Amino acid sequence: MVDSADSKEVVLTYETLYEVLRREKSKEELQKLDKNFFSDVLTYLREKQKAYDESLSKNDVFSIDEREKLRIQLSNIKRILKDLYDIRERKIIALSVNRSRINSDVVNTTNLLDEERALFDGLVAVLQVHRKGIINKILDLRKPDISLVQDKPKPKDTNKKIKRVKFLDKIEQFVGKELELYGPFDKDDEAKLPSEIADILIKQGKAVDV
Repeated sequence: MVDSADSKEVVLTYETLYEVLRREKSKEELQKLDKNFFSDVLTYLREKQKAYDESLSKNDVFSIDEREKLRIQLSNIKRILKDLYDIRERKIIALSVNRSRINSDVVNTTNLLDEERALFDGLVAVLQVHRKGIINKILDLRKPDISLVQDKPKPKDTNKKIKRVKFLDKIEQFVGKELELYGPFDKDDEAKLPSEIADILIKQGKAVDV
């Protein structure tokens, strides 16, 4: 499924994928996609590949012509997806640079997919490490030293509250504030999570307190 300005959900087709790419190319900001975009794309690709594989056993004129159309379409779909990924990747890198520079939530990350969030958080962490270890030290008249920043242990929050939740839907793997990984979780799975994260999932209707 793909979010659009006219409809919240649109059946994934070659035409809608092309429109997603066109919109991403024409806008400076990262565009909104359905949260299940990658899984929907994978299902769509598998269906096309299955149709192509089944056509290999048919040798009549119509099937040969249809097989060639499927081959070309598969190739075009993969090219569209790669172009889309490359464009969004560049935008995510730019967002990461902005976040690391101003260290503020003013950078809009609402259109990041769950899979892209891990990339964004990882880039921000790396950029901040080098910013602290290089330019911040130079401005303080000290020698740059990345190792000190990287090896500095983080104080453990012994008072961090934990909540046990039950998931109401499938949740892909995501990254916490300190780059810790959670998930993936299936529907009806239960897990103990930091209260802050649990409260967000509960508020979004993705989990309930147990």
